[in-house]
Formats: sequence, structure tokens, C-alpha cells
Amino acid sequence: MPEELDFTRHFSAKYTVPEPVATAEAASDIDKLGLIGVSELKDKGYFTRIVVQNDKPARKLLDPTKIRILVVEDDDGTAMVIEKALHAYGCQTRRARNRLEIAEALAAKPFPHLVLLDVLLPDANGFDVLNRIRQHPLLENLPVMMLTSLGERKDVARGLMLGANGYITKPVPPSTLLEAIETVVGG
Repeated sequence: MPEELDFTRHFSAKYTVPEPVATAEAASDIDKLGLIGVSELKDKGYFTRIVVQNDKPARKLLDPTKIRILVVEDDDGTAMVIEKALHAYGCQTRRARNRLEIAEALAAKPFPHLVLLDVLLPDANGFDVLNRIRQHPLLENLPVMMLTSLGERKDVARGLMLGANGYITKPVPPSTLLEAIETVVGG
């Protein structure tokens, strides 16, 4: 199997993928975004930061029944609520609970249009998973939104620095989640 298709190896805990080092200017900008996010978190109970890649104009939303979302969440109850909201919207979902399931889900066709990624997983750290996605040649442009209970400024900043397209804290109203998905996933 060609190395770029060996997702199991790439997501293995034994395979080290260093995090990128931010320049002082980029770190400062990200830190400011993290501060803004924490302020919003206190006011509204959630934070969403959407990054439009490559400064592309807003895109027309894909037909919701064609949107494939990988939900990376180890808690069965939380995953059920998320997937129920996504299914009601018409999205197709696949779920991964741990490192091996993440690798298998990312290798399976059809590929997802979006990954909703928790940070606290039983045998993996979502930030590490995000970093590995961003450094994988076939996955680097895959939209990823962090969906986690970690809402401190340093967590938001780290997710954005690693290239998350959005950062949402749980619990999240389904309408907020769907709005974020509409913003990120276009046709």
C-alpha cells in the first residue's frame, strides 16, 4: 500500500507528527481570536470561528442529503444527539470513537466532506488528530470543525493554530451546529 494511503500508520500513536510552530505574529493573531472566542463563550455558551480557506467567496451549499460528515465522538449519548440533528437536516454521517476507527473512517470511500472532531478521546487527542489531518497529503484540505467541551482561550487558540475551520463548544444548539456546517461545506 502506498504510504499516503496508509491511514492506520499515519494515525498511529507510534508515528510522531510534530505540531507546526507559529510565528510570533500568527501566534498573536490566534491568541486574539482565542480571547474573542472566550468572551463570546461567556456570553452565549458557545463559540464558533469559521475560517474560509484560500479567501474563496462564499459557496453554494451542497444538497444536505449529499453532505457526508465524520463525527469523531466517543460518548454515545453526545454522538446520538449530534447525529440525530444531522440526520434531521438530511446529512449522512459516519462515526468514529477512537484512533483506529478514525483511521478506518478516513480511509473508507466515499470520503467525508467534513469532520466534527472532539478533543477528549479515549486513546487520542483531537488536536493531534487535527494536526495529522493537516499534514496528510490527501487530507490536508478536508474541512475540520472542533466540537468539544474544552472552551478555554488556550484550547480555542490551539485548535485555530492547527488549522481548524471552526471551533464549537458543547453543548451546542443544533441550529448553531447546522449554521456552522452550512458555512464550511459548500458545493
